[in-house]
Amino acid sequence: MRTSVATIRAARDFALPVEDIFAHWTSPVTRRRWEAGPDTGMVYDGFDTRPGGTETVRVMQDGREIGRMIQTHLRVDENRLLASSMVGIFGGVVTMMTALVVEFIATEDGSRIEAVAQASDLSGRDIARAQEAGWSWILERFQADIDAYGPITNPKP
Repeated sequence: MRTSVATIRAARDFALPVEDIFAHWTSPVTRRRWEAGPDTGMVYDGFDTRPGGTETVRVMQDGREIGRMIQTHLRVDENRLLASSMVGIFGGVVTMMTALVVEFIATEDGSRIEAVAQASDLSGRDIARAQEAGWSWILERFQADIDAYGPITNPKP
């Protein structure tokens, strides 16, 4: 089994100010819906997007925990940048690692999210395909949440 590595880039434009997009991305209120909804198989043990904040995501399947992902936010520049690291633990061992930078960019028509993930999978899984599918899923759910509820403008719970 070989280690699989990939650098993935994902982007999406939004017709909203960058402040609204950043607030919606980082708010625990919205993240409970679009990132950790009951249909996702992911249970978050809290949200903490402060610099140094750590979040644990329990990955569930058929009602039981099959793994955990631990994300640490290393740098947070409000309305501009999130830089994070993530470790995935499945079967009691580290199976994946990711360095992630998400930039929030003001544009003439609103804003743009640009994400770069450098990911390694130590179990041989095709990490490029998994990351590409994951980013497509995340950005679709994020947009759908904004469409359904409108943007949140106050990131504090």
